[in-house]
Amino acid sequence: MTGPSAPETEIPETDDKPRLSFIERMRRVFDGTSDAIELLPEQEPCELSAPVRVAWSTGPFRLTLGKTTMELHPDSEADDRKRGGQRDWIVHPGEEFYRSLTGFLRICPGDNVILGREDDVQTAIFDYSKSIARRHVEITNRNGELTLKPLDPDRLCAISFFPESNAPQKLLDQRRRNLERLTALLGHPFETFDRDDALERITRVNRILAEEAFRERDADGNPGGILELPEDLTPLIVGDIHTRIDNLLKVVVEGGFVEALERNDACLVLLGDLVHSQEPGELEEMDSSILILDTFLMLKERFPANVFYIRGNHESFSPDVGKGGVAQGVLLRKHLKKVRGKAFLSEVETLFEQLPFVVQNAQFAACHGAPTRSDVNRESLVNIQRYPGLQHEIVWNRVRQGNQPGGYTKGSVKRFRRTLGLPKHAPVIVAHTPLSNEDTVWLDVTEISGHHVVYSAHLHVVGVMILIGNRAVPLEYAAEPLVSEAEPEEGSG
Repeated sequence: MTGPSAPETEIPETDDKPRLSFIERMRRVFDGTSDAIELLPEQEPCELSAPVRVAWSTGPFRLTLGKTTMELHPDSEADDRKRGGQRDWIVHPGEEFYRSLTGFLRICPGDNVILGREDDVQTAIFDYSKSIARRHVEITNRNGELTLKPLDPDRLCAISFFPESNAPQKLLDQRRRNLERLTALLGHPFETFDRDDALERITRVNRILAEEAFRERDADGNPGGILELPEDLTPLIVGDIHTRIDNLLKVVVEGGFVEALERNDACLVLLGDLVHSQEPGELEEMDSSILILDTFLMLKERFPANVFYIRGNHESFSPDVGKGGVAQGVLLRKHLKKVRGKAFLSEVETLFEQLPFVVQNAQFAACHGAPTRSDVNRESLVNIQRYPGLQHEIVWNRVRQGNQPGGYTKGSVKRFRRTLGLPKHAPVIVAHTPLSNEDTVWLDVTEISGHHVVYSAHLHVVGVMILIGNRAVPLEYAAEPLVSEAEPEEGSG
């Protein structure tokens, strides 16, 4: 083990048991008398050549691998909340995380993660250079205590702690500041609007959608079915939300996304199904659908060229829309008419009809449910309002599996890329089809390279994807309550 040339210091005794100096603890590792030393928050960087432990209570620290320095933070939002105080750690790129839309890694209890260049997602997040080994360091989370084991003796692996006077704030504190900033930018708390305000706002948003940025006009002069993003906007792609406003706000207020929205560096892409709770006992409850629609109206009005809503199968009042025998589309229509009136209901119908069906840039494409099985041309997608069958397929179909013999296939994904002018392995991202009740993002689904599914409506964990260059990067957030539930509205139509 090598390290900075600094005088050896002894840690003061506690509980009548002397603390070992750093050098003595390291010697015991070399002697085989300890599996891993516990590092205390010493400010001097220490280069690792043997396993070390970092306690949860130690707080954030820096890890330097080769020429890359990253930060590891206890994810304090989970304490005493929905997941029972699960002690996750977040690994992020440092200062860039606080001012931009960047990727990060989550290390949950029981996880064993190898940091190194053999992982393409990590390489995209941290921009690894060749100074990083393919397998550089192994990190294990045991109920919040991290063990770090360097794997390549010829590559730099070092830890340094933040001076107390310069320690970063907790991630939870930063999220709260971002939530306060977002509320100030929107000019309204995350509560439902009163009836008159709601009608004025949705009318303004529908005017924005009628002239929405980045959409080619169809043959009737209306915004077409494809939203084509410019290359300088980094998209944050959110799957089905199904009224989970806390999930939506969690991904918006994490890191530097709010600041990136203000700078016009990033955009929020909602892949449909904002409305209609899918949780047992909540299927007939419609106030949360109103709240999530009002939240979209606020975001779209404040960031018209940075917030986008893609149509899903639940953006409809059709009797076919629902779950468990509950006709949620019909119930939402009745509820909107009752509490907001006929004029507002008409505007919601207009909003749903104006939503695009496909979003893309030169490196990726996404839609709610499925790429088309047939070889359609781009003109048909732009003019999708003329093709109800095409609309239905994109929002309702699913990938072909044993229980979905009519689903889309690898050939469908290949043709979809070709129709949209995308590279051979460009990411094609869909929502709509969660493959389990626990996970949130599934990569290369059914062994189709670059074909990914994202779902964002689980109660305890939220999954999204971001695009870094031509790489789709999955991110997971621990769900947490950020706003109080809105009171039910009163009124009649």
